[in-house]
Amino acid sequence: MLAGLRAERSRRLQERPGRSFPLQHRHRYDFHTSKFYRTAHHHWVPALPPNITHLFLEMNYISEINSSSLRSYDQLQQLDLGNQKLQLVIRNNAFLRQRKLTRLVLGSNPGLHMEPRAFAGLFNLQHLFLDYCNLTDSILAESFLEPLLSLETLNLFANNIVRLRPGLFFSKLTKFTQLNLKLNQIESLCEEDLVGFRGKYFTLLNLQSNYFRESRDFGWERSGNPFRGMAFNILDLSINGFDVDMSRQFFKAIDGTPIAHLIFSGHMGKGFSHENLPDPDESTFQGLMNSSVEIFDLSRCKIFALKKAFLSPLKDAIIIDISLNKINQINRNAFNGLQGHLRMLNLSFNLLGEIHSYTFTNLTDLRVLDLSNNHIGALGYKAFSGLPKLRALYLTGNSLRNLGNPAPLPNLDILLLKDNKLNSLCRINELGKSSIHVDISDNRLSNLNDVYWMLTQFSRLLNLFYGGNIVKWCRQEVTVPYNNSLQVLDLHDSSLNMLWGQGHCLDLFDPLENLLGLNLSFNSLATFPQGIFRGLGSIIEMDLSSNALTYLQPDLLPASLQSLDLSNNFLASPDPGIFRSLSVLSLAANRFHCDCHLENFLTWLNETNVSFLSPVTEYTCEFPAALQNLPLLDYFAIIEPCEEDDETVVQDLKFALFIFSTLLIITATLGGVAYARLRGRIFIFYRKIVSRVVEGPKPTPPVDDVQYDAFFCFSSSDHGWVEAALLKKLDTEFSEENIFHCCFEARDFLPGGDHLSNIRDAIWSSRKTVCVVSNEFLKDGWCLEAFTLAQGRTLEELTHVLIMLVVGKVAHYQLMKYNAVRAVVQRRQYLVWPEDPQDLDWFYERLVSQMLKDTKMKVLAEDRREPAQPDVQRQSEDGIQLENIGAVAINCKWQRLSKHWGWLDWKMRVNLGSAGSYWAEERFLLAPALLPPGPGPASSWPRPCFLLAPALLPPSLYGPAVPNVTACLGHRLLIHCGQSINLNTVQH
Repeated sequence: MLAGLRAERSRRLQERPGRSFPLQHRHRYDFHTSKFYRTAHHHWVPALPPNITHLFLEMNYISEINSSSLRSYDQLQQLDLGNQKLQLVIRNNAFLRQRKLTRLVLGSNPGLHMEPRAFAGLFNLQHLFLDYCNLTDSILAESFLEPLLSLETLNLFANNIVRLRPGLFFSKLTKFTQLNLKLNQIESLCEEDLVGFRGKYFTLLNLQSNYFRESRDFGWERSGNPFRGMAFNILDLSINGFDVDMSRQFFKAIDGTPIAHLIFSGHMGKGFSHENLPDPDESTFQGLMNSSVEIFDLSRCKIFALKKAFLSPLKDAIIIDISLNKINQINRNAFNGLQGHLRMLNLSFNLLGEIHSYTFTNLTDLRVLDLSNNHIGALGYKAFSGLPKLRALYLTGNSLRNLGNPAPLPNLDILLLKDNKLNSLCRINELGKSSIHVDISDNRLSNLNDVYWMLTQFSRLLNLFYGGNIVKWCRQEVTVPYNNSLQVLDLHDSSLNMLWGQGHCLDLFDPLENLLGLNLSFNSLATFPQGIFRGLGSIIEMDLSSNALTYLQPDLLPASLQSLDLSNNFLASPDPGIFRSLSVLSLAANRFHCDCHLENFLTWLNETNVSFLSPVTEYTCEFPAALQNLPLLDYFAIIEPCEEDDETVVQDLKFALFIFSTLLIITATLGGVAYARLRGRIFIFYRKIVSRVVEGPKPTPPVDDVQYDAFFCFSSSDHGWVEAALLKKLDTEFSEENIFHCCFEARDFLPGGDHLSNIRDAIWSSRKTVCVVSNEFLKDGWCLEAFTLAQGRTLEELTHVLIMLVVGKVAHYQLMKYNAVRAVVQRRQYLVWPEDPQDLDWFYERLVSQMLKDTKMKVLAEDRREPAQPDVQRQSEDGIQLENIGAVAINCKWQRLSKHWGWLDWKMRVNLGSAGSYWAEERFLLAPALLPPGPGPASSWPRPCFLLAPALLPPSLYGPAVPNVTACLGHRLLIHCGQSINLNTVQH
């Protein structure tokens, strides 16, 4: 695509008639009848077959060519004797027998000496090269060239010709049309000297770099018209020292000479920051008015300002080139006189900074305007006005940040804005909405949405070049029609890896069904999103070079693709299957990994008919290090195939692991869903199976001497909920199917009795105590007192009597605020009422199980101390021997509330001998009239003792097991001071 365009352009440039290059001679020849002896150290013409047609003997040591040197080679058509290391002498009749010779090269032979009849017999010679031979005026003035009746081209580049005086015999050389006199020393051109060229039509006369020194000493009107009777297709008068005044005189002298293409580069103009030389004005080229100049080349001068109508004498000009000057100003009406015929204007590589509405107003027939590589930073209001037929506008390499408010160009086909500073495309559609080729690459555009927008605004667009912009995001705000005409899209260096990695613009190519060429090079792409090219049904050529590709998906490339450039990537082992539709491919500079896995690719590389853009012989191994730089074709000769068995096993293992992993994931997912949705039913089904197969009939509570199976302790505010949720499911009084005989306050407490006594009797008359802990429970002092008594029984019997059930939204920190509750939370598991109804059966199962279990308590290691020698031993009812059971109160404090009442705060450690010990702490209300007479140590108190209202210690600790502890008033304790129970400190 792009390479083809460049090749076509190069071909056309080569076909253009123009300046010659004396040391480069392109020619075709047959290898079978051609002999090359360049730099062969020959001192004479070697013996050769007589039928040779092309002989090249340049850069040898041949010093003389005479009549016998080439006598045997009468079939020669081309002969090159240039650049001999010795002085070359051409004798008379040296080429007498070479009647078929059409091309003779004698150039680059300084000091070349030719006898007068050196070219005798060459009446078919068409091209003669005598460049850089130090020849003088005589080569044209004398008869050396007279025998060359078919001569067309004469190259006398870089000789020592001072006065141009061609012989009159040139009138006989009717085919002679090209003369190169560049870089000689011609001092003047006079009409009388050039009589020999009268009647000639020169397709090219090159007088470049001849400083006409004598032209300053006399007027051109005295020398006449040196080109009288001549006509030129191309006349090159560049770099000859002409200033504005000399140019005016010279053009006046050659007035009327037909010149189709005039090249007049040089030192004309004042340049930048100089005032000593004038710029050309309207009179400078007045003498060319009648010369019918169609192409005028004023490039490489020093013009600073284009004055009013300075080119108006050029009435037939079609192309004017003023590039590579110092132009910074274009005055109003500078192009007056060019309207109606000027088609192309080249102002590139100048110093222009802005374009006004009046700048090109008179160029009504202009088709191409080249303003590239200036410093244009602003377009004035209605810039480019007066250009209704403009077809191509070149603004490449300027400093435009925006397009301002330009005048519309309704016939514009080509718009080049590459290498500017554009950060917005606002009004580009007003400038050239009908364009078919738009280049906005290498700017500062940051939103890839510009591509979508361009496709919607430019209905005729065929080629869009957007690459090289600093793309940061892609906000698709427009819908691209699927019938758009785009054929070539360039997105090189557009940060596509970042955009596609973020999931943006993945449908970029979907509407481009007519696209033929795509350039995605320099985008750091390591992989492509799935289906990114699905919309490219007509693509032919794609450039993916200079990325980071390591692997190409098998179905990535469109089936219509024919040419692919993957050079400079990281394809270590390409799959040849992805190249099946290609006819042209480039894999140059890839990092191939040479191992057995490359065998398929190398086999395909040797057998394929695909044309490679770079020689396959240049493809080398990059890895492993031992094979680095080894050509792939050489490695193919020594490659060893992979072991198929191992590969098959690995593939089978991978497949098995895939199946296993898939099943595991599916099972885990379905299991999680089933557990979340059906765990209640699953548990019911499980319990039915277990109850029938393993457990048998439904268990019943053990029969013993306790009155109740469970005491339910809860706040009166929670009575309704407890009855509905627990008692109706468990208590035999509510249903015959229930198995527990339960106790609760509202039904089973003795009316009118002491509430504390009722609580204690209920706890000690029940096998289990179930405390329903809710927010109301924690606010109820009696409930907390019952919780403490149940915990005390647990510690006495070393059996898990207490079952804690948390109901409602009770935070963990609320439970930790209460000492008794905190002990259970920290040491034991407790039940929580489920929030999901399907978990109720599982909850009831756990509750019933704990109510039926008779679990002994584990004593913590931290409480295992070496017990003191027991004073009294006593066997408990359940077989546990209690030794030296005692209690010590620590840090007792009391505080008077009124005359007869006060608080006692105490902390007690109860020692259970080898069974361990536990801590108990509480605040108690001291009974009336039993307060000590005043503050002071316990030893100062009288014999009478404290009456503690709540009885914390169990009855088994009363009596002789603990000396000086006596039961008093039913459930109250009378603690004698100063004996086994030691009050260490007492204070207000």
